[in-house]
Amino acid sequence: MPSLLTALRALLEPAIAAVFLTLWIIAEAGRIQGPLGLTMMVLVAIAIAVGRIWPLVSLCLVGLLLVLQLATVLPPPESTTWPVYFGIMIVNFLVARNGNGRLPVVALTLGVPIAAVIAFLMVVPSWVSPWGWTSWTGQGNNSRQIIGTYFVAAIVAFFLYAGAWAAGYAVRLYVVQQRSRILLSQTSADLGRAETELTIVKERDRIAREVHDVLAHSLSVVIAQADGARFISAAKPEATRVALEAISDAARSSLIDVRTFIEGLREEPGDEPQPNLSDLDSLVARVSAAGLAVEVQHFGPAKPMTPAQQLALFRIVQECLTNALRHSGRTSPTRISFDWRGPGLALTVSSRCDAERRPALIATEQPVSGHGIRGMKDRARLAGGWLTAGASEGPDSDFLVTVFLPTGSDALEPRSPLPELTA
Repeated sequence: MPSLLTALRALLEPAIAAVFLTLWIIAEAGRIQGPLGLTMMVLVAIAIAVGRIWPLVSLCLVGLLLVLQLATVLPPPESTTWPVYFGIMIVNFLVARNGNGRLPVVALTLGVPIAAVIAFLMVVPSWVSPWGWTSWTGQGNNSRQIIGTYFVAAIVAFFLYAGAWAAGYAVRLYVVQQRSRILLSQTSADLGRAETELTIVKERDRIAREVHDVLAHSLSVVIAQADGARFISAAKPEATRVALEAISDAARSSLIDVRTFIEGLREEPGDEPQPNLSDLDSLVARVSAAGLAVEVQHFGPAKPMTPAQQLALFRIVQECLTNALRHSGRTSPTRISFDWRGPGLALTVSSRCDAERRPALIATEQPVSGHGIRGMKDRARLAGGWLTAGASEGPDSDFLVTVFLPTGSDALEPRSPLPELTA
């Protein structure tokens, strides 16, 4: 449909020109002054036909017509043919509507000489045509009448010319405004879609991060307990029962967390309970039951933190313990230090990283999926703090995670992270 409308639009000016020429030929049948008289009408019709695609050529054809009439190559207008000059007004409209660059301004500037020439050709008698407007209206060829009529005709011709130009330029501005409005609407729609897609991506990332934090920890505990029970089941049956209880508790806790999270997605965000500082003890207990030695130290009295900061702290500690359970041996303890003596909480988590597990731990530090260490950094940054992680040099080295979360009035101030430890 748009292509059909475009094709019809391209045929509009040629159709107007054809109708213009046909009506003049019919009106002047039997009175046309030979081929030269017909040429005047043909030039105006051609100027109208090409006014949209070649506005400069259209304006030049008008000038050529008037010059040829001044030079008496073409006959001047007669009492019945002078209205053909209204075709020049149509041409001026098309030039103002479709002209590029300064052409519309040039067309308006040429209005004064064009009006003067039209008035001269219509009013002032010549040796080719001793009759003019005053003779056509029965006033005779009195010089005073001719001069007065000339100025009136020139002024009227200019105002008609300027009116046609103003109408064409107004249509031009309207079309530009409509196109700008359409582009603005399309741009707004594109921005809306981009914002929606960004929101979806962020929500997917948030869901993936939450599911990763919940399941990775619980499954690590389950795997550790299951492996331990498998190896000592024959020698210590009682230990197998304890391990199975720990597996059951970890799986049940994970199921509750995932179910709570999914229910939160169905409802308004923020209604579901989130882990906080009081849940850290049970987290450490679950990991300790899985066989990982954990030492916890507190320095200074705890300070109040926002719910978002407590959730971030819980998830960071959970991820650190999960990585330690995966990659560190059970012989070396994982040390967690909470230092509240500064302007915020300084948290350090260190675990032994032996030579065999070091490549896997380094891979965990920069995961492709965007979780793990990078997820912890995002959580710390969104909570107003920073996080660094890295393994020190040596065959048997510690993997150290350092976190700072501001408290009190500094809780919303983002901090610049310390330089990363080189692996």
